[in-house]
Amino acid sequence: MSSFTNVPMLVQQMQQEIRQKRYTLALDTIRELEKLNVSRKQILWHKALLESKVGNLHVALAYLKELDSDELHAVKLQQTITDNWDTYTQIIAKYNDAVSEIQLGFGEKALHIIDHAMQLAGKLPIPIELYRMKTILLARYESGTLSRYTAGLPLYALDDSTIKRVVAAEPPRPDIPRPVPKPKRKRKLKKEAVVFLASVATVLLVSVVWLLANLLAQPETATESPTPAPAKKPVISETVPKKDKPVEKVVTKPKKEATLEFVSNEAAKTYYNEGYRQFLKEDFPAAVVYLEYAVRTEESDYFTDDASYFLASSYLREQKYEDVVEIAKAFRQEKDVNYQESPYREGIRLQESRALWQLGKETQAVSILDELIHKSNEDWVTYEARAMKKLVVDGESGEEDEAAS
Repeated sequence: MSSFTNVPMLVQQMQQEIRQKRYTLALDTIRELEKLNVSRKQILWHKALLESKVGNLHVALAYLKELDSDELHAVKLQQTITDNWDTYTQIIAKYNDAVSEIQLGFGEKALHIIDHAMQLAGKLPIPIELYRMKTILLARYESGTLSRYTAGLPLYALDDSTIKRVVAAEPPRPDIPRPVPKPKRKRKLKKEAVVFLASVATVLLVSVVWLLANLLAQPETATESPTPAPAKKPVISETVPKKDKPVEKVVTKPKKEATLEFVSNEAAKTYYNEGYRQFLKEDFPAAVVYLEYAVRTEESDYFTDDASYFLASSYLREQKYEDVVEIAKAFRQEKDVNYQESPYREGIRLQESRALWQLGKETQAVSILDELIHKSNEDWVTYEARAMKKLVVDGESGEEDEAAS
């Protein structure tokens, strides 16, 4: 699989995991992206963001310092970490105390220290290390409470490999039976209802018998249909043609522009998932239908950058190049910070250059390719832009050589 197809799929997977608050899985995905020449700036930002989500504020701060960005979202995250640094250092100190108690063989005491550290965290995200340690200690010393404890864990903690192993090794609890749905009670009909239904059935039966008797009593009719009379040919006469009356102009009111219907957040996700599935199956007409619905989310909080990207890709396969240009134009005009910082931003720009080239607008296509080639961070888009510019230029030069000969 080439980087051009692999990177967008991984980016889409990471963003979906972030929306589902499965930050541990998103961190694994961003590590995969790091191997594929993705923008170092975007890698550092997402690592800092995700480490802060799983409570590792010291790791997040280290990534932010390496990023060294003055953009608003990076400055805001760094300020949040700095404001909560004192509380965080106290939590880490408690964690280190618990480690010391475990080394001395006092695991139950370490469990109480971890509980105190979690209470100390307050509204701060609890570091994943604390969740991991408490899960292991409960499995060893208070296994009867482990199921109830893990039921309240956040998703990113449940996705941790160590916690998964501990939970999977725990036998099912016999004191918590699986709930059984109560059988529905059959409602008894009242006598009045029974009498009414019987009378209705009697009336219907009498009506059916009467209709059958009438049909049997009717005489048989001929089945042959009368032959139609031959149509007379119109007589051609040399009469003076009548003057046609002037056609009155009908003034029609202009149609109102069709407004996009509201699509709920859940419906948009459903449309996107189905559209993406059809895209992978290379059923691009079906993908276009679902993805077009997915991007109709102006009043929803669903983030449609991935839907826009794969919709533009489907349009390219369907040779609907004007539609690709329209998507790219609309994407550039988005003011939301999510769109401005989207990893799909440069990918859609690359698709726009391909569409413009197919539309015969080589100058505009080459201008976009030069912009992508000379951008500050070199990644998969840079390589694809270089390869495409070579194709465009060679194609133009080849046409000139043919014309000269």
